[in-house]
Amino acid sequence: MRLMRTDVPIFLQQRGSGTETLLMFHGWGMTGESWRPLAQRLSADWQMLIPDLRGFGRSAKPPNGYHINNYLADAVRLAQRFHLRRITVVGHSFGGTGALYLAARLPQLVSKAVVLSTIPGAKSPAVDPRIQRHFARIQALSERAGDRQLATLLHRLWRQSLALPPSLEIEDSQRRAADGAARHAVLATLHTILSTDITPWLARIGVPTLIVRGQLDPLLGDGRDGLEAIPDAVRVTMPTAGHYPQLEDPDGLAAHMRRFLKNL
Repeated sequence: MRLMRTDVPIFLQQRGSGTETLLMFHGWGMTGESWRPLAQRLSADWQMLIPDLRGFGRSAKPPNGYHINNYLADAVRLAQRFHLRRITVVGHSFGGTGALYLAARLPQLVSKAVVLSTIPGAKSPAVDPRIQRHFARIQALSERAGDRQLATLLHRLWRQSLALPPSLEIEDSQRRAADGAARHAVLATLHTILSTDITPWLARIGVPTLIVRGQLDPLLGDGRDGLEAIPDAVRVTMPTAGHYPQLEDPDGLAAHMRRFLKNL
């Protein structure tokens, strides 16, 4: 674990071993710790680079710079720092949008993509309006919450998006993530979610892509996720998972990813 000294310091965890590298982007309001259950199951086969995205966890929380292009630049710097020529990007929700954007913009770097509970940004006309309204509601609640109330709100929103009760370890980890949230970063990243639409880029994704959704996801529900334009994507629905398959069924998700990444 170390802090990467770039223009915006990024906290990074390195886990696992192997000749192939997974670069893993967590979801909104979370940290790299949210990948721990899944990383434990993949560590024998892959090296994993797991950053806390800018604005979250132990990474820097600059006053501005939360556009999707800022996250793209951070990912490129990490790849350059480790001299990586080819990577698999893995992203959850907010981080999944960034993973797809990276795959579309830098096909020479990305070899495969795996996204969980993801949309191409809430501004996309291809996304179900109910999902858009849900994110707008989260923004309104976050804007009204005071500094002392924000952590409680973030933890409650996280809890409401789970289909299964979390373990105490996962609960404690997410509570720390909520407690460490910075109000300006929370609001800025919500604005990014609501103002982003990478739909025009999806058709340019030329790498194998796995799209995972939880059948019991309270946030996405059964609405359109707007990812239909990705060529030849493989879709998997996990019957017991909500919005967080990597926490709710890490064994099942690891099995799906292993089959996809190893072409089994």
